[in-house]
Amino acid sequence: MISAPSMRGWVAVILTLAVLSGCRSASSGVAYYTLDALTAQTTPMPSAAAPAIGIGAVMLPDYLDRPQLVMRTTPNALRIDEFHRWAGPLSETLPRVLAENLMVLTGSVRIARQPWDVGFQPEILVSLQIYRFEGFSDGLVRLVTAVTLTDRRAGGESRTWTVDLQEKAGGSDYSDLVAAQSRLWAALSRQIAEAVLLVRQPG
Repeated sequence: MISAPSMRGWVAVILTLAVLSGCRSASSGVAYYTLDALTAQTTPMPSAAAPAIGIGAVMLPDYLDRPQLVMRTTPNALRIDEFHRWAGPLSETLPRVLAENLMVLTGSVRIARQPWDVGFQPEILVSLQIYRFEGFSDGLVRLVTAVTLTDRRAGGESRTWTVDLQEKAGGSDYSDLVAAQSRLWAALSRQIAEAVLLVRQPG
């Protein structure tokens, strides 16, 4: 016959195992996502003459600066999903993927993200203020951002413009949402690359 103290001990062990099991089940149910960079299929020949490009501040609104993916269900309501998360901070992923995309699109071998090494002196500085970068319940994905391109060379100027891009996710899964966000980020990268190449032109 099991004594009362022993019974309480066994109950405590069983409850502890149940809690640990529940934690494992919850964590194993989390899916992680990241943005894709452009492939090198259309990469220009690397050019030492291409400008040194610095990726400066990429600022996010508070509601996007979080591990969870965000879905806008109505104009004034958001769904933040605990079980669908970014594999790394979005504030770090966005400038990294932008840098990779610009390497492909401009052929520049001198691209660095802030904070860069003391020896790196960017000639062109790119900074972004993100206003929206989320999906909607109807499958639409939207990116709204202000881009500032600064030519740091002698006589250079600074230019700021606003980009509002939309893309259909093509499916209802979060993987479809993130794939569409990757395409939007690539489209933004192309606009920035075109602006960088125009700055390079003498004139």
